[in-house]
Amino acid sequence: VAVKKNNLQGLRKKKLSFNELMVMTMSRNPSLVNCLNSYLVNEQFWLVMEYMDGSTLSDVISKTNLSEDKMATISWE
Repeated sequence: VAVKKNNLQGLRKKKLSFNELMVMTMSRNPSLVNCLNSYLVNEQFWLVMEYMDGSTLSDVISKTNLSEDKMATISWE
């Protein structure tokens, strides 16, 4: 498993964490990492999910310069 710890300082971070949880729990898709459980620990929101080797999609997007077509392909997959 992997544990993603999100600091909940600020309303925007709270909304992003909640949206991520909703997408992961409502979308059972073989192309998405499954959320196994979630916890609120002090001011952190912990997501326990399946472990996936490699980088996050956010890392790939922020560290590379992708064309719109390539972004659409990655999002579709």
